[in-house]
Amino acid sequence: RDPGIWDVETNKFTKIPGMSDPDKLETSGTVLLPPAQDQKYMVIGGGGVGESKLASEKTRIVDLKADDPKFTDGPSLEKGTRYPQASILPDDTVLVSGGSEDYRGRGDSNIHQARLYHPDTNSFEKVADPLVGRNYHSGSILLPDGRLMFFGSDSLYADKANTKPGKFEQRVEIYTPPYLYRDSRPDLSGGPQTIARGESGTFTSRAASTVKKVRLIRPSASTHVTDVDQRSIALDFKADGDKLTVTVPEGKNLVQSGWYMLFATDGHGTPSKAQWVHVP
Repeated sequence: RDPGIWDVETNKFTKIPGMSDPDKLETSGTVLLPPAQDQKYMVIGGGGVGESKLASEKTRIVDLKADDPKFTDGPSLEKGTRYPQASILPDDTVLVSGGSEDYRGRGDSNIHQARLYHPDTNSFEKVADPLVGRNYHSGSILLPDGRLMFFGSDSLYADKANTKPGKFEQRVEIYTPPYLYRDSRPDLSGGPQTIARGESGTFTSRAASTVKKVRLIRPSASTHVTDVDQRSIALDFKADGDKLTVTVPEGKNLVQSGWYMLFATDGHGTPSKAQWVHVP
């Protein structure tokens, strides 16, 4: 498969070169790196077609704002990984977790590892590993309190010898990112429930003067590894006393209609609890 950009107005497809392990893209994950305005995408892991044993440890990154976009390799995972989960966090990091080395966890190949990707340094940071293996039909959700929920998995077999049929995983795990182990976090309350594109809304925060970034993050809509709706949009903002006024960008392609979680993050990278905001 050749990756590229499809212009829906002209029906023209422009190929983007540079994709490593192009024969191992099935069951890979794709994420729009935060903030969405940067228009950088990461493709994570993947495997061969069907029940192939091939798996890739590669990450590949493309900057669609470049004059001549092309994929370049980012930091590698430790193992070839099918079905990786990628979740955007309010501090602009991305949690990459789980997956399996073989098709649907075959041969007891689930990967019990989690890593935080830092777009600013293009690097992975080791964090607490999951206790439950996750592969096919698994998912992750960013919760409004800044934690993550992991669920699902549909292993083909239940044993390493591949003699017992697998069962759908019903255990749920909650992951608490490092930013929630700090002494305090910004508060955020009040404000409108609806803010149109190009319009502003004012919220209350005793920590308004410490806020360094504000993000609108789409709630999860994950299926078959990739969440095509996932995005974190940077908002312009202004602090005045205990008031924080935020402005939603105008672009409809950037800010799609629907509900978002609004997070305010301080200089330490600690986010507030989210306020739900609807963009009509």
